[in-house]
Amino acid sequence: MTNSPYRQRPLKGTDLIEIQRSNLRALLRHLHRELGSWILVAHKLGFRRSFILAFQDGTEPGHMALARSIARAVGLSLDDALIGKAPPRKAPSLVLVASPKASRAPKGSRRKGGAS
Repeated sequence: MTNSPYRQRPLKGTDLIEIQRSNLRALLRHLHRELGSWILVAHKLGFRRSFILAFQDGTEPGHMALARSIARAVGLSLDDALIGKAPPRKAPSLVLVASPKASRAPKGSRRKGGAS
């Protein structure tokens, strides 16, 4: 079928080179760590989970539409995602924790139950 004179189309998956694929796989791993599951990653990218996992495993070569959606999901331009730039880091969320002694009310002010 590839020798047909009627179909002069490149083979599937030739629009990304291997270094670009590995950079995109690294961004996918980053998304997976950030979101927690491949289902959420697939939902955010707009592709099926099986396709995302096949690309991650290397059995699917991927294409520019996938690269574009990965770049959009991590907040990078397409060129930056393909050359392997790191995604912008989020500031860690700060959780203020009060000491357990300060949060308790004094002993005499606590109610012991019952209706009043």
